[in-house]
Amino acid sequence: MSITLGGVRDINLGFRVLEESEEPLIPSTRDKTMQIDGKHGLYDFGAELEPKPFTYKCAFIPNGTDYTNVSAVELQRLVRRLAQHLTDQYGRPRYIKLQRDWEPDKYYIARYSGSAPLERIAYSSLGLFTLPLIAFDPFAYANVDQIFQDVITASPYTLLIESAGNVSTPVLIELVNEGSQTITNFALQVEYRVE
Repeated sequence: MSITLGGVRDINLGFRVLEESEEPLIPSTRDKTMQIDGKHGLYDFGAELEPKPFTYKCAFIPNGTDYTNVSAVELQRLVRRLAQHLTDQYGRPRYIKLQRDWEPDKYYIARYSGSAPLERIAYSSLGLFTLPLIAFDPFAYANVDQIFQDVITASPYTLLIESAGNVSTPVLIELVNEGSQTITNFALQVEYRVE
């Protein structure tokens, strides 16, 4: 199990994510309801998703593998390096691209949020910690944009584009006239299929 934070893998930052880490299947909901006198239950106005939290249980591992011979000085160097990577020049948590190796084609924009106490194990200088991250925008994004190109030679013309995602995403359309004649009287109609 491995994560990448701002383009740097966990192992290159001197720690590894352990198997016991967790994240919610779907973020919590923020339900919008109203109580109406004389009516049972509540009136439901729908809901939105809350931010998505990520909780990674981690261990500092210098040089990639051997954590039994870590000196306290080396452990502290790794702690400072990770702290510097997670914060900006003013010491504030910064937004970084979070990628997980079990979903390499997607990423979240997240930042450090909360507290990460370090448990130093005696006689081994092993450092265990929980890394709390949060994505205030709870949706994952594709690493690569889908680009569709086509040459239009007929009128009317229909181009069907299907998204592999599960959230409606705005489309960006770029028209390029490769001919010498000016194109006039054209209209674009973008439709979304509702299931």
